[in-house]
Amino acid sequence: MSDVSTTGGLTVDPGHPARREAEVRHLLAGLEAELADWAEAAKARGPMEKHRSQIESAVRVVSAALGRLRDMPAAERRDRAPELVLDLHHLWDFFRGKWAMRHMPRQRRFLDVADELAWAVYDPVRRAAAPRQALREPPLTFLNRHPVPFAAARGSDFEELLPSGRQRTMAGRRASRHLPFPVIGIPWSASHHLPSLLAVAHETGHHIEDDFGLTEPLRTRLREHARLSPERLAVWEGWAGEVFADVCATLACGVAYAWALIDVLAAHPAAAEGSAEYPPLALRVLVCRAALPDGESAGLPGAAHDAEARAVVDALTGTGFEELGGATLPALLGLRRPAELHDASRNLLAGTGSRRNDVPGVLSAATLAFVADPDAYDLKKGYDPKNAGERALSEVLALVPKGPRAAAASPPRRAERDALAGHELFDLFDRLRADG
Repeated sequence: MSDVSTTGGLTVDPGHPARREAEVRHLLAGLEAELADWAEAAKARGPMEKHRSQIESAVRVVSAALGRLRDMPAAERRDRAPELVLDLHHLWDFFRGKWAMRHMPRQRRFLDVADELAWAVYDPVRRAAAPRQALREPPLTFLNRHPVPFAAARGSDFEELLPSGRQRTMAGRRASRHLPFPVIGIPWSASHHLPSLLAVAHETGHHIEDDFGLTEPLRTRLREHARLSPERLAVWEGWAGEVFADVCATLACGVAYAWALIDVLAAHPAAAEGSAEYPPLALRVLVCRAALPDGESAGLPGAAHDAEARAVVDALTGTGFEELGGATLPALLGLRRPAELHDASRNLLAGTGSRRNDVPGVLSAATLAFVADPDAYDLKKGYDPKNAGERALSEVLALVPKGPRAAAASPPRRAERDALAGHELFDLFDRLRADG
């Protein structure tokens, strides 16, 4: 029998199968080596140790799929591996790009602070829920081209967020529904304006709702405790997710979040009017007022009180959540010493530190400094350490403890979960190829 084959009318020489086999080895080894490099960078005292749980999770998912590729019969692996490895690279690029941008000093500085704010809001809830579920990886923040911040939930479809848009193959498209940890997208432009960063607290509120199963409990609280008419209840149920996220951010960042919300949305007519999912801006500010301690909303524009907003906020915050070990949202997220924020903001405007020792407090003080005197906030134009925003960033970074951000959950359980996701990815590729 001849070793010469014909492909597409071209006679292939006898050495082609061996070259193809070697090529496949290179493709598999190359992706495996990159995964190993990232895992090494996430170890203790490595440059990415803060992201250890996230990197380990994503590496395990892709490695499990690669393992299935290696286990294929040789002839099938030669035929299928190049396309499947390319799709896995594209999926991996979703994570690779977000971690790689942290190697640029200015982007790393901003994103490290964004990660710390998300962690400050997420971790108390995560720990409160720990007796009921395994500890989970925290949200990862990243810079992107979307005009407004957004949250993509754990397990969601992230195809539209991939570099260069959609996956090249249908298998890759469906595989992108396996996001192993939550992410928060921040517009690139926001990285040059620190007050915009408080939106991260809002997006973290969405992840708290998703990760800890609070969607139905929120609706139940509205139905049973807010005392709304059936017509208004239907409206507020549509707004429940956004209202909950606003409440979380207000509790965590105080009145500064309301000011940041106003500045971001005031120039957008659609935000002023609201929609089926978003309350009008004026009502969102009223929700923030209702979530603030008495006397802390002075100076905010608009009405000072709204009975519906107060009833809704009371329904969401007045009693503890069974899903969170019986803790209330104010107990978990409430900003420490909110009355001292204005003094902290004046310290920043005076050219000193805020003298806060909490991440939300420092960033909230910087936001209030900007609101109070935008010109004094920029003592010098551009990126200068004398600017209030730059000093606030430095303060937050000085508060970050050594070591990985998340204490690991039970390693066997996490490893089993991630390996299962990797096998599901491979099975999905396999089914789609069989179906044509």
